[in-house]
Amino acid sequence: MMSEKQTPPPLTPARRSSGPPEHPKGVVDEKRLLHDIKRLSANTKGRWVVRGHLSRMKPDNLADHTLHAVEHTFNGLVTREGVRFYWLRNNDFVVSFSITSADSVRAALVKVRFLFAHDPLMDQPAAHGVESDSLATWYRLDNDHGLLLKDIQQLVQSHRAPSMGTPRRHLRQNSDPGSIRRGAPLTAAMLSRVESALMGADLSSHIRRQAVCAMVGRAAPDPVFTEVFVSINDLRETMLPHVDLASNPWLFQHLTQTLDRRVLAMLTRRDDKTLNQGFSINLNVSTILSDDFLRFDDSLSPGSHGTVVLEVRSEDIFADLNAFFFARDFVRQRGYRLCVDGLNWRTLPFVDPTRLGVDLMKLSWSDDLPNVLRSAEGDAASAVLARTGQGKIILARCDDEKAVQFGQGQGIRLFQGRYIDRITKPYLLL
Repeated sequence: MMSEKQTPPPLTPARRSSGPPEHPKGVVDEKRLLHDIKRLSANTKGRWVVRGHLSRMKPDNLADHTLHAVEHTFNGLVTREGVRFYWLRNNDFVVSFSITSADSVRAALVKVRFLFAHDPLMDQPAAHGVESDSLATWYRLDNDHGLLLKDIQQLVQSHRAPSMGTPRRHLRQNSDPGSIRRGAPLTAAMLSRVESALMGADLSSHIRRQAVCAMVGRAAPDPVFTEVFVSINDLRETMLPHVDLASNPWLFQHLTQTLDRRVLAMLTRRDDKTLNQGFSINLNVSTILSDDFLRFDDSLSPGSHGTVVLEVRSEDIFADLNAFFFARDFVRQRGYRLCVDGLNWRTLPFVDPTRLGVDLMKLSWSDDLPNVLRSAEGDAASAVLARTGQGKIILARCDDEKAVQFGQGQGIRLFQGRYIDRITKPYLLL
């Protein structure tokens, strides 16, 4: 929190000679914001304001659909918790709220960071708690009301002056081999029969969905996107109940490529309305470079690529780095997000998200993780967690509250697992 001696930076408009047009709601919202801040002068206790600095981002990243997604992120808080949301003409936004909603606002800011994961501004670390950072400035009204009011007045006045700007008019296969029950070894002949069956089979009963949620403090879980994957265990029980599909890693890899194609075909039809808010799929690098992926890419509506996360397992990445870099450049150019899947505390130190050019890393929870990270053996993994920005690490396989409590203590804000599923369902019904 800001002390009484600390003052937030002034609300000066971002300077640019060219860039995105002014936000269409900016004129009305700035007047409404100025009126509301004046009205709060008699009741500042427990009131906070956050300004999101979208104007600091590259203009090309401020597309209309992305700005709409930012506002949608806060709409639930406006309805449920009485939070107030305002646009500024330079595409910054302002949120006014009670301190009881601080965790919910922080969770929403995690989602905003996800929306703009490609922007260089997101490479700067996020602050913990209610400290200001490159994306968001926090104002405590009982300390900063006078300064905030003055800055907003100057900001509104500056926007009345002539502007220099342009006027506005999957597949996670559940495929950790260690999680699949043992049986007879998978052979090439068995694999051939399975693949033939898969090409004509209806996989809908084997498709699973699991949300990745932003969780900050005691705020309700806020779904960011939904992972779509095939349950390998269920598939095994149906087709080869006495065979260990993971006994041969090369044959298993070939099987996952076949599953990739089937899931992509399903998603190309986009019959599932639950995926309209964003989803992720786990794909092999070779699949991303295939014609099947191009057909999937063509099926997406313009501007929706940024809502799709492609998860690639770390071993697949390092098996052929050149192929991965080629695939990475292609999908990033198209607007997709990339996530390194299947990491644990041993492999985490070998993955540098900046060098690999990925947006997210998925770390698997295990009961021994807290003790390991406190030991000398886990120093390297602890260092990665400390220097990786908020909203870039997903703690997966969270089956109990302990996993979430630990993750939040490490600055992690994105979670996935059975425990998250259980506590998220009641909120989805609201």
